[in-house]
Parts: sequence; structure tokens; C-alpha cells
Amino acid sequence: MPQLDFLIILPQIFWLIVCFSMFYFLLTYYFLPLFLKTIKARIMFIKNNQIVESKITISIIDKQQNIFKNLNKTLYKIRSVLFIKLFHLKFNFGKKPFKNNYLTLNKKLLTASMYSLFFCNSILLNSLKFYPLFLNKKFNK
Repeated sequence: MPQLDFLIILPQIFWLIVCFSMFYFLLTYYFLPLFLKTIKARIMFIKNNQIVESKITISIIDKQQNIFKNLNKTLYKIRSVLFIKLFHLKFNFGKKPFKNNYLTLNKKLLTASMYSLFFCNSILLNSLKFYPLFLNKKFNK
């Protein structure tokens, strides 16, 4: 068989080794460092983005906590104003002019509770205490 003759196959093996070694050295010394630089740059880019993202999330969480603290303070102030100034008044149910004031107060309470229901404000809803009308008359007599 002429394909397996040593005179024909030896130069082919020689050129295969030479071409493969040149291709290998070309890839390892020129292209591989470029690939490694791009991979390292991408890794550093991702790490920097993660650091920036963590800083931004920490600042957003801090801002949210400050907003919630301010909101709780204002809701507490509103609650104290409602219960100290409005609900601790002594009403006289026997006088007729009181009925108009009582109706406006009921209307204000109902609108406040309606708005708190719409906004699902559990703190404000838990702070409101509703009693039947006949219980209020018994306590005030």
C-alpha cells in the first residue's frame, strides 16, 4: 500500500508537527493573553457593579427606614391629636345644638376611617375605637 510507505508519511508527519506547534505557540503567546485580559476585565466589571449595587441598596434601605420612622412619628402625632383633643371632650347629649356638632364629628370620623380603609393603614385603624351610641350615653350620664 503506497499510503503507508515511510517515504511518503514521514514528511507529512513532520509538517503536521511543525504546523501544529506553530499554531499552538501563536495561540498561547498572542491570543490567549488577550482572551484572559477580556475575561479578567469582565470579572472586574461585574465585581464593581455588585459593589455599586450593594451601596445603592444600602442607601435605599436607609432612606426607606427614615421615611418609615417619620411616617410612624407623624401617625403617632395624628393619633395623639385625634384622641387627646377630639375624643376626650365631655359631650352633653341633652342639648339640641349638640346634635349638629355630633353629626359633623361623626361625619369626620367616618371620612377619616374611610380614607384609612382605602389606604389600608393598619396603625390608624387599630388606634380608632368605635363604641355603640348607647354605651357613650351611659358613660356620659
